[in-house]
Amino acid sequence: MSLTFKVLPVTRTNIMGVLSLIVWSFVFLSTKYAWMALNLDNNGEGGTFALLSLIRKDRAKWAANEKKNGLRIFVGIAGLLSMACGALLLSDGVITPSISVLAAVEGIKVVYPHLHDFVIPIATIILIALFMIQKQGTEKITRLFSPIMVIWFLSIAFAGFFSLKNNFSLLAAFNPYYAILFLTRHPIAVVFPILGYIVLCITGGEALYADEAHYSKTAIRFAWAFASICLLVNYFGQGSFLLMTHMVDSPFFGLTLRVGHLFYIYSLIIATMAAIIASQAMITGSFSTYKQAMELGMLPRLEIRNTSSRMRGQIYISSVNRGMCLSCLATVFIFRSSNALGNAYGLAVTGAFIGTTLMMGIILYLRLRKNPSHFLFLLPLLLLFALFDLAFFSSNLGKIPTGGWFPLLIGSFLIVTMISWEKGSVAMYRAIPKQSTSCFIRQVQTIDIVVVPGTNIYMTANEEMIPAQLLEEFALGLLHQNIVLVTVKNTDAPWGVQYEKRLIGQSQDGRSKIYQVIIEKGYMRLFVNVPNILNEFAFSIEPRRFVIGMWNPIVCESGVRRWILSYFRIIYKNTPTLTQRFLIPAREVVYIGGDLKVSFSGQQPQ
Repeated sequence: MSLTFKVLPVTRTNIMGVLSLIVWSFVFLSTKYAWMALNLDNNGEGGTFALLSLIRKDRAKWAANEKKNGLRIFVGIAGLLSMACGALLLSDGVITPSISVLAAVEGIKVVYPHLHDFVIPIATIILIALFMIQKQGTEKITRLFSPIMVIWFLSIAFAGFFSLKNNFSLLAAFNPYYAILFLTRHPIAVVFPILGYIVLCITGGEALYADEAHYSKTAIRFAWAFASICLLVNYFGQGSFLLMTHMVDSPFFGLTLRVGHLFYIYSLIIATMAAIIASQAMITGSFSTYKQAMELGMLPRLEIRNTSSRMRGQIYISSVNRGMCLSCLATVFIFRSSNALGNAYGLAVTGAFIGTTLMMGIILYLRLRKNPSHFLFLLPLLLLFALFDLAFFSSNLGKIPTGGWFPLLIGSFLIVTMISWEKGSVAMYRAIPKQSTSCFIRQVQTIDIVVVPGTNIYMTANEEMIPAQLLEEFALGLLHQNIVLVTVKNTDAPWGVQYEKRLIGQSQDGRSKIYQVIIEKGYMRLFVNVPNILNEFAFSIEPRRFVIGMWNPIVCESGVRRWILSYFRIIYKNTPTLTQRFLIPAREVVYIGGDLKVSFSGQQPQ
């Protein structure tokens, strides 16, 4: 409201039009995200990467007619859209905590302007504290934050009602006529900037969807229904306050002053606390977004810690948390005020709005293509979503020179990173020697080979494939007395560890035996003591070694492709290893590998 009426005259017609646009923006968010998007979840997880997972999971059902119907194109488009939306959401996750905390702390200047120089130091301390408590997990943080949020929303509803009671006639703005009248009476040069400010009231839509893994659908819908009512009462109260005072500089804190000075101080404190909590939603949404991208092979694997035994989707990623903390602090020091950040805010999330609508349209088309009438029934609603999305996005394009470049810069960097990692990972997978377990066992049983004493243990993510480092040893014409293939899997249960051993093959003379050990652990267990489990199975013939693959990718491309693979190589060389999670003693680790020539063609140049 403050940004809008700094560029718009305060008249009753304008206030009615802006309030009507806010109301119908809420209706848009409620219909698109709180209703439709939440129903398109992937095992309880939301977001555009979840939509891509659904498309890829169902792809097998469509494979028979894929070429005929051009479904391959849809899947490819969905992949690009998910990358763009995920990158924009993560960039928005950097801006949201910064602008939320800055805007709240800046309220101190309304009555105490001499404290202006303390705004940035206070915001910095708050942001650092916010990111430091993330490792406690969503469930514990929520127990602390939920009562504060209830008090916050009831407080802003009270302040809004206190002002609105003098102008109940403003409630007529629920009629879309006033929104349409506002849009038609003003030129495009005025309407677009105003829409760019109005969209700020619904920028949490993507976070609402991405946070589905941390909360249930029912909880999100109930919370949004409660919050939206309180928010609308406050917006209407601000409209009434503007009509009476024409004070456009921070009308929210202005109407709290009308209630009383003590209520203003109380509102300043509770607003700061609420801003911290609002930032929490973006941070947890970023954790879920990164995890989904990682599972899709679009970002490097990082250590993920589950923080709740009741909800598997509640996670903490320390590397992402540190990166977001540093980025938020940099954002605060670059822009230094919420008004300046307002020009950077909105472009990323409205871009994600468009991508989500297109992804929803793709998956609904693919699911309902055998019943075209059902899809045609939903098509007008999707087109209406797209109309809102395009209007909001295009209205934010004018912000690019004054701050919109910032999320675009972060988003572009993340998109390049995802493309490089996905393409580079595929190229490297093609280059790494591989063989199916069944084929390898048949070879071992038919070839006379040298058997040496000792136990070699290989950690493998896929129990159906033989790791490359074992194939390297086999190529030398030797096998160890005990070969153990260990696969660690997460279960849906939070705790517990179960494991089994089975003999899957042996050499021709029976002196070398190949075992497979499957370890199933609860998703809450961060560490698994693999050496102790192997001791229970009596795999103790010395020397015992854990053989880990170590590969050095050599880029064999030119032009843009060379740059993509070279960037992948940098990321790959700096990706942390996860062997600590298996508590493997350093003295028992041996690395086998070498140079790998990687290219997009999959062919190894001479």
